[in-house]
Amino acid sequence: MKKFLFTLIILLTACQNQTQNSNLENQQWSFDSSTGDYIEWQSDNDFANEMTNAGFIHLYNFEYDKATVFFEKALEYDPSLFGPHVVLAGFSIDGSDKQKMHIEKAKENVMDKNETSKLFVSLLDVPTAAFWPLGNKNGHEIWKSMREIEPKGKLIHYYFAFTKPTNEEAIEEMNTLLKELVDNEGDKESLAVSGDHSYMEAPIYNTLGYLNYYIGEKTKSKEYFEKYIETYPNGHNPYDSMGEFYFNEGDMKNAKSFYLKAIEMYPSVSNAKEMVRKINDMENMQ
Repeated sequence: MKKFLFTLIILLTACQNQTQNSNLENQQWSFDSSTGDYIEWQSDNDFANEMTNAGFIHLYNFEYDKATVFFEKALEYDPSLFGPHVVLAGFSIDGSDKQKMHIEKAKENVMDKNETSKLFVSLLDVPTAAFWPLGNKNGHEIWKSMREIEPKGKLIHYYFAFTKPTNEEAIEEMNTLLKELVDNEGDKESLAVSGDHSYMEAPIYNTLGYLNYYIGEKTKSKEYFEKYIETYPNGHNPYDSMGEFYFNEGDMKNAKSFYLKAIEMYPSVSNAKEMVRKINDMENMQ
């Protein structure tokens, strides 16, 4: 019996060590920050890096509830980070003490960072508008300056495209970025030199879906939303986006179906729940 217990302890210890090693591999950022003047997201704490990285993946996909949890956890692991504070300021109620705290901390924590990082935090000084502060079109010139400093930065390129003045310009730039990521083709100065940025592909399809809808290209819009679901099937926002497409087209049956799928994927998703209630009210009035 003692021999059995000793063997079991050895096996459990080995499995635990293997799991810890696997987790540490997952906690690493997927690019080499020394290859350019990127925004300085990285921390000396591997867990903080993983939380920040996960937060941005959900941010790209407009899954703000999930993103908030990861960014707040990143700050628990490393209070010296500035990136999570910038995003959380945008999530906070305008003028609230919490928002003021995140703005103050972001500016304090970026003081000894590079110029790209300081420009990123300066987005907090841009007048608030939709998708403040990162996707705020009022901040396009700041993203342009960051892109001039570090054209290889993919987050920079994404928001540089997102904040273009017109939908047509944004579509063109998003397609340029997509070609860089998927085909590794484009301006040599802009191509990534390290890392796997494939996680950005899905949110670009989502963005292109909306942009094409705004200019009346509804067939293309639907195709992009379908591609979004295909490349990010375990998220909840792809189904929410397709639900919105059908809702705007007046197809309440399909809209409700996709909103319910979004709720299935993430029961706490607020927008889908509200839209299902709205559709139910419309059905009850008929």
